[in-house]
Parts: sequence; structure tokens; C-alpha cells
Amino acid sequence: MNNEMSATENVYTGELQAPAPFDSMGVKDDCTGQQEMSPYGTWKIKSKKRVSFPLGEQIVSGSAEPWNPWKAGENLDCENCEALEEIFKRIQFTMINLEWAKLDEDGASALFDMMEYYDSTLCLRISFSKNIGTRGWKAAAQLIQKSSCLQEFEASGIPLMEDTASCVARGLKFNHHLRVLRLDNARLSGRSLMLLVSALKMNQTLQELYLADNNLNSVQDSMYLRDLLQVNYAIRLLDLKNNCIFNTGLEDICEGLKRQKQGLKTLILWNNKLTHKGMNHLAAILPKLTSLETLNLGRNPLSNEGVHRLKEGLIANRSVTRLGLASTAITCEGAIATAEFIVESTGILRLDLRRNRIRTGGLMALTLAMKLNHSLIRLDLDKGPMAEKEGWLIETQKLLLVKIAKCCKRNSIMKRMKLEEEKEEAM
Repeated sequence: MNNEMSATENVYTGELQAPAPFDSMGVKDDCTGQQEMSPYGTWKIKSKKRVSFPLGEQIVSGSAEPWNPWKAGENLDCENCEALEEIFKRIQFTMINLEWAKLDEDGASALFDMMEYYDSTLCLRISFSKNIGTRGWKAAAQLIQKSSCLQEFEASGIPLMEDTASCVARGLKFNHHLRVLRLDNARLSGRSLMLLVSALKMNQTLQELYLADNNLNSVQDSMYLRDLLQVNYAIRLLDLKNNCIFNTGLEDICEGLKRQKQGLKTLILWNNKLTHKGMNHLAAILPKLTSLETLNLGRNPLSNEGVHRLKEGLIANRSVTRLGLASTAITCEGAIATAEFIVESTGILRLDLRRNRIRTGGLMALTLAMKLNHSLIRLDLDKGPMAEKEGWLIETQKLLLVKIAKCCKRNSIMKRMKLEEEKEEAM
């Protein structure tokens, strides 16, 4: 009671208490009072309240790290996927990336159905999402077949067994929009590849086909690829790297390439256990190929003999502008054979000779060839001196590399000037 009376007396008598200190939040409540008469004839305080804050380093009393949404992740089940419909019906994406997503069969089926209905994306990536199941693949096949905007579909790292490969094949058979199909590391060897090829024989829209790391063999798989190349002239890029084609399989592929007069532009055969014996098949058809622009034979033990066998075919061919011979076990002898091709070529733009044992003699031959060549604008060579111990040979190699780089730069400038002149003439 005494405390209440004391506080009341303070108010009515106009007695001011000391200003309040900083509160627990660090805000200072500064009250100064003016006395005025109340309607009841008593005095009261009319306060002017001002708020001030402490210095910057004192205003923050603590912090907490936000929850990391990537640490555990959510399963994309049917319920979660259906929640995305409001987004898909309003936005068309350039690319939807679901690689490594925890996508189950129900979720995949719902998601692909929505994408097909709303034409949600130009590019869909579902690589390494291994639990989408049969119904998910059926919905994906419907998406591939019916979507009027889907142009790229990537499903690498997902085993395509016969039943799922059959679903994809049905979607591809009647597709008129898909341009890029990537099925790397999908266990496509055997009947699964046959089903895919059967569909692509009827498809004249797909332009890029990626089949790397599928353990494709030289018995049946290469024959399926031969059949595909014999009838499909729409595919512009075929990536077969890291398979087991061998020389006998390459013979089958070359049989198919004979029909590709206005079709395939890029053929990647990186790391397919090809040797010098297989180069006979390739050299025989190179003069007849008028559309092939990029040929990558890297990571195959071709040896110097392989380059010798390939040389005449390359010289007779006028379409190849990019040639990959990295890690092909060639030495100076192979570099000299390559230099002979460079001298004769008028269209080669890039040549990759890295990770080979090309010493000073080979570099000298390449340097002389570059002085006579006016098309090659990029010659990839190992930067460090190869297998030379004498100081003068090391310095010679460095000098030769500089000369080769200058020749490439000269050719690049000449090419640019020629293009500008052609543009001016066209105007």
C-alpha cells in the first residue's frame, strides 16, 4: 500500500524520476516531462519520449546460423511433386535439373505428367535418379513423345533395362521435337540398345546422341550402331567414348558411315581399345565422308603405325576440321606423319596431340609444317619439355613451342580478316 501511495504521489505532485537506462534490448527510453493542469485541477506530467540506439557494435547481441536445407533433403514423393503444379502452370523453364534427386516412382510419374501437360521445360535432367520405377519411365516416355517444347533429355547413370528401354523407345519413335538425348552409363548394351536403335531408325529429329560408358561391345552393339548410321541421317553428333568397340566394332561403324554423306558431323571414339589395325577401316572411308567435321580418337593405343595408316585418308578428306589424337602412344615418328598431313590440309582448324611422347625432332617437323599451313589455329601440345635431359634440347623445345603458337596466332588473324572481308562483300 505504501508503495502504491508513493507512486501516486509522485505522479500527482509532478515529481520526476530518473531516466530509464538501456532496456534488455539495448533501447534507451529517454523521458523528459512537462507539467500541465489536468481537467480535475491536478498537475500531471506530459512526457516527450525519444528513442535512441547504442553504437553499431553493441546493437547485435547474438546470431544463429540458418538451417541447412541441403544437409538432409526431402524425398520427392507424389504429394511434394503435386505442390509444384502451381509453378509449372505459370512458368516455362529453360532447364529443370533433377540430377541425384530423391525421386520415387509416384513422384516421378506425377512430375512428368505435369511437365507434359503444361510444356514446362526445354531441357530436363534426371541423371542418377535411380528410383523412378516403371510408371515413372512410362510418364517420361509420354513426356518425350507429346511435349511440344522439350528439346533435351538427360538420364545418365540410370540403368535402362529392357522394359524401361522399351518405354523410352516408344517415346522416341514418334517424337518430333527432341534434339539431344544423353544416356551415358545406362547399361544399354544388348537388347536395350537394339530397342533404342529401332526407334531412332524412324526418328529424323534427334541431332545429338550420347552413349558413353555403356560397355558397348564389338559383337552385337556395333552392328546395331551400323544399322542406325545406315538409315538415320539426322544425327549430327554420336558420342561413344569409354566403350569396348575394338577394331572389329569400328569396322561395323565404318560400314554405317559410308551412307553418311550429309549427316554425321561429330564422332567421338575416345577410349575404345582401338589399335593401328582399326585405322585401315577408317582411312578407307575418310575420303568419302563429306559431312564429318570432328573426329576424336584420343586415349586409344594407335601408335605411330596407326597415324601412318590414317594419314592418307585424312589428306584425301576435305571435311574434317577438328582431329583428336591425345594419348595415342605416338612419338616423333607419328608427329612427323601428322606434320605431313598438316602441310597438305587446307581446312584443319584444331589438332590435339597432348599426352604423347613427342620430343624435339617431332616438334621441329610440326614447326616446319605450321609455316606452310594457313588454316590450323589451335595445335594442342604438352607445355613441358618431353623426355629431354640436355639443357640445349630443352631450350630448343621451348623455342619451337613459341614458334608454333605464333603460327597459330597468324592463322587466326588471317581467318578473322577473311571473315570480315566476306561480311563486307555480302553487305
